[in-house]
Formats: sequence, C-alpha cells, structure tokens
Amino acid sequence: QHLPSNFTKKFIAFQQYVIGLHKGHDYLLSQMGNADETPVSFDEPSNNIIEEIGTKSVIIKTLGNEKMCITVMLAVLADGIKLPPYVILKRKTMLKDQLPTGIIVRCQNQGWMSTDLMKDWLNIIWKRRPGVLIHKRRMLVLGTFKGYLTPAMKNIIGEMKAALAVVPGGMS
Repeated sequence: QHLPSNFTKKFIAFQQYVIGLHKGHDYLLSQMGNADETPVSFDEPSNNIIEEIGTKSVIIKTLGNEKMCITVMLAVLADGIKLPPYVILKRKTMLKDQLPTGIIVRCQNQGWMSTDLMKDWLNIIWKRRPGVLIHKRRMLVLGTFKGYLTPAMKNIIGEMKAALAVVPGGMS
C-alpha cells in the first residue's frame, strides 16, 4: 500500500522520537506502555448477505442493538504484558450484576473516555502495572484524544515519572 509522503514523514518522526526516548533513558520493555480506547458494538450486522438477484427487499437479522456500544481502553507493555481492560459503559450508574473479574468497569453518560476517566485509568491501571514500584523510568504512548493532552493530564503523567509519546493523528 502506498502511503502519502506526509504520513510517512510523520510516522518516521514519531518512530525516531520513541526510539530516542528508549535509548536516551534506557527504559525496560516492561516500563513502556501503549494504550488506546476503541468502541465495541454489541450487535454488528454482517457485511455479507446472500439473496437472489432482483429481490426488492432484504431482511437483515440483528438483535436490535446496533447502536449500543461501549468503549474499552486497552493497553499493552512492550514486553507483551496486557494490562486489564478498562470498560466504559454508556450509563449513569454501575450495574448491580456480578461483573467478570480481570476488567475494570466504569460508567459515563455518553460511554466515552473523558479526562476524569483518564485520570482514573492512570491511577487504577497504569500506576498499578507490574514493576511500577521497582523502576523509575517509564514511557506511555497514547493517541491524540484531547483529554490526554491537557496541561493537567500532562502534569499527572509527569508526576508519575512517565515520558509521554503521542501518536500523531490518523496513525493510531
């Protein structure tokens, strides 16, 4: 696939920045993390439909939840360790049902990551990952979500002694 030259230049600059941070601070792979949020749909209709040519209407079977979606913040360390998924439900109050172990669940009216939820993620997931108390140098790679890039958020990440690397827009 041919990529636009400006995309390639941005990618190479980002790659060089991360490699420079890694070499300059001698981060352990276990202290380099990459996190990003992604929407997850409950009912994804199939893209493949088999019907006779010329049929006037086609029925697509779904559960009726096509617009129901959650957000999941996923993170992995450079040594391959996956951090617990951080699930954001689109609701005001927490479910009373028993939730699966190994995931962190929060609620937000729109079901999206917010600055407050990002602070929570940093404290609940990033601050408690393996080896965090032993090693002082760490790097966190995040996307360009504006909630990550506020001065307050950069200060919190800096107070956790983590260098922040931001993936350029359109590359996450």
